[in-house]
Amino acid sequence: MKTTYRFGLFVVVALIQLYFPGKMVFDSNKALWLGTAFKFETRPVDPADPFRGRYVALNFTASQFNLDTNAQHSWKKNDPVFVLIGQDGNGYAEIKGLSHTAPAEDTPFIKAKVSYVWENELTIYYPFSKFFMEENKAPKAERIYRRANAGYALVHVYQGNAVLSDVFVKGKSLRELAK
Repeated sequence: MKTTYRFGLFVVVALIQLYFPGKMVFDSNKALWLGTAFKFETRPVDPADPFRGRYVALNFTASQFNLDTNAQHSWKKNDPVFVLIGQDGNGYAEIKGLSHTAPAEDTPFIKAKVSYVWENELTIYYPFSKFFMEENKAPKAERIYRRANAGYALVHVYQGNAVLSDVFVKGKSLRELAK
């Protein structure tokens, strides 16, 4: 009886430990499978993370939003923000609006954070601003990206979740260019 209880407890604990990483992977992949792809125009930055490795930091053109004079006082640094996304005439992502609450599910939106507010301009910190790569490919990718000084990130958006799938420079995948 005692070994059955211990085995049952072991199984429950193991399932709990597998649930959370599994849910994170599933949610990310759900955005890739069901989400709408948006091209975010980028500007290069050069960093490294001691725990997660080398990456290409992405600074997005669609990260600033002009606020009404009355609305600028309702936002503070690190506030959660729901960014309503659309496409501009060139096919790049643009901010259509901001909200303190999640919009209707049929509206493409990203849950992000307020980076800072200066006068009537709000800057957004997106959860997909780092493009991680293999340690040996990242330096070459950074050089290619910096030389081009332009490109876009392909981001899949689904119900507030956003997943960065690739970065493109001159129409080619940065992963392929760094090989």
